[in-house]
Amino acid sequence: MISRLRIIENIEIILLFLIFLTTDTATQIFLKIGATNLGDPSFSDIHLFFNYLKDLIGNFYILTAIFFVSIAFLSWLAILSKIDLSKAQIMNSVVYVTVPLASVLFLKENIQWVQMIGIVCVSLGALIATE
Repeated sequence: MISRLRIIENIEIILLFLIFLTTDTATQIFLKIGATNLGDPSFSDIHLFFNYLKDLIGNFYILTAIFFVSIAFLSWLAILSKIDLSKAQIMNSVVYVTVPLASVLFLKENIQWVQMIGIVCVSLGALIATE
């Protein structure tokens, strides 16, 4: 009975982590698209700055990113309520793999060999640290 509860708890943690990972990665992609669409904010003129804020608040991609980051936040809180922060933070490092891969897939960005080596190192480090 205890081992069955432990399996269910582990499945719940894995599902929460997948929700966090997906929504946090989506947040970064939507923020990038939104920021690119908005352009650079102007701090030289107060009217331009307020126009930028108005455009920011009405930007579909920024609003979508806020939605996803809210889900990521709630799932992260749920994860932290179930496992130690030291373990959760190691799992969180997987975002350093998913965001670059998603940027290649959805934003058509390029990953250099040095970045690929870094992604492999992060992946191996997370795998070793969770054992």
